[in-house]
Amino acid sequence: MAGGLAMAVMGVMQAVRPDDDEPEILGEEHVILGLFAVSLLLLIPGFLALARHGTRVAFGAAVAVSVGHVLLAFGSTASNLNGIDYPWFGAVAIPANLAMLVGAIVMAVSLWRSGRVPRLVAALLPVLWICEIILSQDGGGLITGVYWLVVGRLIASGTLEGAALARSGRA
Repeated sequence: MAGGLAMAVMGVMQAVRPDDDEPEILGEEHVILGLFAVSLLLLIPGFLALARHGTRVAFGAAVAVSVGHVLLAFGSTASNLNGIDYPWFGAVAIPANLAMLVGAIVMAVSLWRSGRVPRLVAALLPVLWICEIILSQDGGGLITGVYWLVVGRLIASGTLEGAALARSGRA
């Protein structure tokens, strides 16, 4: 849930900022990029906990997403400290994003097939990548953050599977 909160705060900060095409990282952009990196790392336990509700491949998919999160957090932190992206940033960001997207898709399919979580929880996983990466500068992190605040609460309370059963009428 801490990762969701950090991502949501970053999303709000991004949503209220004017468009910025400058490559330099200045002022509040340091805070935004720091929150992004921290949230990526804090979301890893959520992916691993959510994977327990899927089929066998869900854990491997969660590990792939987690590796992507670590790589992107590393690259983002290096850029943040440098004040601009290093020339090698793309070599880290491309495989990180690929791991995150493919892992999210595989995990979503696994969770969908297991039927142990609400279908919306599963279906939104690949959409989260779009929000936190593609729509990041428009505040997409807010959507990702709210998702993880809700799902984190369901996991922490032990009601995630119960929510799926109640929706399916099996409860």
